[in-house]
Amino acid sequence: MSAPLVWDDVKLFLSAARLGGFGAAARALGTMQSTVSRRVAALERTLGVRLFDRTPTGIELTAAGRRVLANAEPAEVALRSLSDVAAVTTPKVSGVVRLALTETLASVFVIPHVLPALLERHPGLVVDLVVSDDVADLSRREADLALRFFLPPKGDLVARRVARLETAPLAHRRLAKKLLKVSASRWPWVAVGRPSPEEAWLGALKATPRVTTTSFHAQFEAVRHGLGVAVLPRLMTTAVDELVELPLKLETDAPVLDLFLVTPRGLRQAARVAAVFEALVESFDEHEGNHRRRG
Repeated sequence: MSAPLVWDDVKLFLSAARLGGFGAAARALGTMQSTVSRRVAALERTLGVRLFDRTPTGIELTAAGRRVLANAEPAEVALRSLSDVAAVTTPKVSGVVRLALTETLASVFVIPHVLPALLERHPGLVVDLVVSDDVADLSRREADLALRFFLPPKGDLVARRVARLETAPLAHRRLAKKLLKVSASRWPWVAVGRPSPEEAWLGALKATPRVTTTSFHAQFEAVRHGLGVAVLPRLMTTAVDELVELPLKLETDAPVLDLFLVTPRGLRQAARVAAVFEALVESFDEHEGNHRRRG
C-alpha cells in the first residue's frame, strides 16, 4: 500500500458490499452516492486492487473484494468492541441511543408513554427511533436497542421479555356498540395481506375483510378511526382509550405475542443504553399492570 488505510473508506466499502450498491450505502449512511463511489475508489487505489465490478445493473464484488470483505468484517467487530468499552466506562447518561421498533410501538407506546419522562430525566440523552418493520442488525450497530416480537436467533445479545401480549378483536367504542348484535362473520374486518393474528379467525368465520392493507400500522390506524375490527393486543385498550374489546369465542384461540427488548451484550451496561432499557421495561410493566387491574 502506498498510502495509509482510512477506516472511513473501509466502512463505506462494507456498506456498499452488504447493500449491493453505492446509492443504497449512501442512503443508509446519510451521505451522497458520489461520496461513497469516490471513497471506495480511493480505497481501491490504496489497496492496489479493484474491489467492485461496475455493471449496467449495479456493482458486484470481485474476488479481491470478497477477500477484503472477509478480512474487514473482523476488524469492524474489534473496533466496535473498543467503542463499547468506552461507552460502558462513561457514567453520564448522554449521547445518542438508537432504538429500532415498529411504527405502532413507536406511536402508541414509546413516544407518548416512555420518551417524555425519560428525556426530562436525562436532558443530555438523544433518542433516535429507527422505525421499520425490517429487522435491524444489532451486531453491526444498526441500532443499540430493539423491540422485537421474536427472540434473536444469534449473536452476543441480551434479551428480556417486556410484555406478553394477549390478543382479541378490538374496535372503536362507537363501532363496537353497533356490532354487538351482529354476527362476527359480518363484522367489517381489517386485515393485512401477510401472516397475521386474525388470519385463522377470519378463516374460521368465513369472513371477508372490509379493508385490507400491507401495513400493520395502517391496520391499527383503520381500527382506531372506526373503520373496522382487527385482532390486536388487548394492551392497546389501556394505551388508546377509544379502543374496546369485542366478545368472540372460537375453537382457535387468539395468539399471544411475546415482545422482547434486545441489546448487544457489550452495550447493556452503558449508562445511556441502560437508561432507555430500564425506562422501556418499567413502562411496559406499568401498562400490563394497568390492563390486569382493568380486566
